[in-house]
Amino acid sequence: MRLKNVPLKPKLVIFIVVGVFLILAVSTAVIIGTVTSQEEKLAYEKSIEMAGNYANQFDAQMEANQAIARTLACTMAEYGSQDREEAMSIIKRILNENPQLIGVYLGYEPDAFDGRDKNYINAPGHDSTGRFVPYCNKINGPVIIEPLVHYDSSDYYQLPKTTGKDTLTEPYFYEGIFMVSYDSPIFKNGEFAGIAGVDVPLEYVDDVASSIRTFDTGYAFMVSNTGIFLSHPTQKNWIGEKSLSDFDVEEIKNAASDIREGIGGHVEIKDPITGKTVIMFYEPVKTGDFSFVLVVPKEEMLAGVKDLRDRLLIISAISILFMAALAHMIARSITRPIDDIVDDFKNIAQEAVKGKLDVRANTDVEVDFQEIPTGLNEILKAVVVPVRETIRVTNALAKGELKERVNVDVQGEFRELGDTLDKFSETLNMIIDDSNAVLTAFQNYDFKREISVHGQGDFKLLTDGIEETRRVLDLITMQRRVAEKALLDYAMELEHSNKLKEEMERVINNSPVIVFLWKYEPGWPAEFVSENVSLLGYEVEDFISKRVFYENIIHPEDLQKIQEELARNVESGCNLYNSEYRVLTRSGEVRWVDERTFIHRDERCEVHLQGVILDVTEHKKAEEALLQIEEIHKKEIHHRIKNNLQVISTLLYLESGNFSDEKVIEAFIESQHRVKSMALVHEKLYQSEDMVSVDFADYIKDLSDYLFHSYSVGDGNVSLRLDIENIFLGMDTAVPLGIIINELVSNSLKHAFSKGEDGEICIRLHRNERGNLYTENYNNAEAKVAMSEKTDFNGISRLQEDKKAEDRKAEDRLTLIVRDNGRGFPEGLDFRDTDSLGLQLVTALVDQINGSIELDTSRGTGFKIIFQELKYKTRV
Repeated sequence: MRLKNVPLKPKLVIFIVVGVFLILAVSTAVIIGTVTSQEEKLAYEKSIEMAGNYANQFDAQMEANQAIARTLACTMAEYGSQDREEAMSIIKRILNENPQLIGVYLGYEPDAFDGRDKNYINAPGHDSTGRFVPYCNKINGPVIIEPLVHYDSSDYYQLPKTTGKDTLTEPYFYEGIFMVSYDSPIFKNGEFAGIAGVDVPLEYVDDVASSIRTFDTGYAFMVSNTGIFLSHPTQKNWIGEKSLSDFDVEEIKNAASDIREGIGGHVEIKDPITGKTVIMFYEPVKTGDFSFVLVVPKEEMLAGVKDLRDRLLIISAISILFMAALAHMIARSITRPIDDIVDDFKNIAQEAVKGKLDVRANTDVEVDFQEIPTGLNEILKAVVVPVRETIRVTNALAKGELKERVNVDVQGEFRELGDTLDKFSETLNMIIDDSNAVLTAFQNYDFKREISVHGQGDFKLLTDGIEETRRVLDLITMQRRVAEKALLDYAMELEHSNKLKEEMERVINNSPVIVFLWKYEPGWPAEFVSENVSLLGYEVEDFISKRVFYENIIHPEDLQKIQEELARNVESGCNLYNSEYRVLTRSGEVRWVDERTFIHRDERCEVHLQGVILDVTEHKKAEEALLQIEEIHKKEIHHRIKNNLQVISTLLYLESGNFSDEKVIEAFIESQHRVKSMALVHEKLYQSEDMVSVDFADYIKDLSDYLFHSYSVGDGNVSLRLDIENIFLGMDTAVPLGIIINELVSNSLKHAFSKGEDGEICIRLHRNERGNLYTENYNNAEAKVAMSEKTDFNGISRLQEDKKAEDRKAEDRLTLIVRDNGRGFPEGLDFRDTDSLGLQLVTALVDQINGSIELDTSRGTGFKIIFQELKYKTRV
């Protein structure tokens, strides 16, 4: 049957329904594919982040236990009383104050504690050799002290002794308890003296991990780095007995291999317990060489994706039915053929599906139908203008141009779209400007500048986090000033009291000040001592009868210094001087005293000494407490700044999910990497011992590992080679240098290599040796001066001084090289004048650290940066 013989009504219905069906089918397939893949990716990333958070929690607990052993080792290394009973009381107190521990112990080499092992054979905390090896534990309930066993062959003693480093043992059973041991070596005068250690039961690990639930039936467990089960919510008989390698499943064996290497990841397996298909996520717990494993049923994890796909299919089906009904109504009202218009509409629809919105309908039709193509053309024009303007503004936002606004005049919902985008830009710009102002005030130690622009939703987390940080820093600063004022008041009071000593001699026996008169003879025999010498546990008769000389009560470590100081003042003719040193009471207690010594010379030039002694032990303790408070405040500041930067990174990641434009998403990801590089600096400062410098070799390794993981090249063909000296940098240099490395490595990962191509990225950081060019210039200049008519020795001397200054400066220079062997930098492109925000940041930050930058394209792409560490005065 010929097509023109078909009635117009069914023909029109068929054309409209088929055309709409094709458009909806293609668009629905694209939408479903895109949305479901993004939802699935978010589900995986959420599970990975969850596993990482739990792993970090366990890591913090393990690090705290290691710190107890390390602190005990440091304490015993400085312990000078040599009192075995007191040492056992210390480890017993540590056990009682730390309920998570089951045992605390010390193990000394023969005669390494006080050289008196033979006097303690088989005593409590000693074995048959008399070695001091007390093991304080509560394995059977009550706290007891018994000697260590098997220390001659067991790892808990031999590994710290052999390596000289902190040791964590493999999990083991002892007296029916599954535990691990943290051990640290004790060094005295550079020699190994013994170990300090703690035993931590792993029952709490099983309790905590077994209580974790994800989705409906997901669960978690812990394994050691060798794959041995440390916990399991249902299979308790596996703990300490079964390993991941025991399962005859290739994916589980691969995961066990990653765990052994300290690598995180995930695998899809069939759960050997439930038989369900699950995703097993595993993340390393660095401090304990353990791994946290999260098992999530795949069906439950992706249930939201399936539900979303079903709803999209239903919406598409309803849309098709609706358009069919609408086509039927249009066909019923049309009385003349519209074949040309239908064909034109079909062509426009096909081009629109391809994204070509410039196509227009043919208006050369019958007068009754001219409004149809004319109206369609107006619709397309009304759609194209706001779409293009939106793309322009979005691209500007991606480049950081937050002041760009929508400039076209549109109506209705298109106007709402433009207003929404403008409002987003304006809000983000205000938040960033206000936050930058507050953070700039932080750098100037001004913590009074409050956040004036408060965001909503996720932005509220950012602004509230910065405001909370400001309040805490303001409180800490205020507390510090109060403490400094109290200390100053105390110092002024002490100075005033020293001036009144002479006036108070008549009442000295009723005061805490002890007066001595002694001869300037060996041992310093006392001629007079005030009765309140009893404050030190002695009697006046002890000194007058010469049973005790004054030098006998001075701490042995301070005696030589006091002897030299007294001799120097006597020989110089000094009449009065002050000194601080330690004395020993009759009971052996160490006390700090402040002494004012008066030197008298009689007519026969004989020297007599008068000493006024004041106990300042509590003052010394107060000074130490203030130093500890200052250290805690510094750590808290860096910890909070790191946490806030991590919040910013998370917000950027979450906000990127609201956009579909790849350039917008890429801009958010690059910003997230830059924030991460800054957060990592504060994390390294928080972990450092001096709270001033960053171990930059360790920082570069962690940053490059993060970037390789972020760009999904952890298992790819691109390798990383590091050639980095052991360099420590201050925060003012570490932050900009970290961002520079982030930008250069990110560019290499994104642009240097094609998919599947082998390659290498190299990062090199070294201190420069003295340059040959300057040496040559110096020699030439020196020769010219020497060959002048009259030798200018002053000129040569100035050259030598300049050369020495240049040598010192060269020793402070550092050279950073970031190179890849990929496709190379585009020819004709000046990296100093480009639209790339990353390269603009690199050149700006190189200037900030007073450095120079060069580009080498002979073998791939390489950037060479020479700079000096920024040295600023310590802020107070």
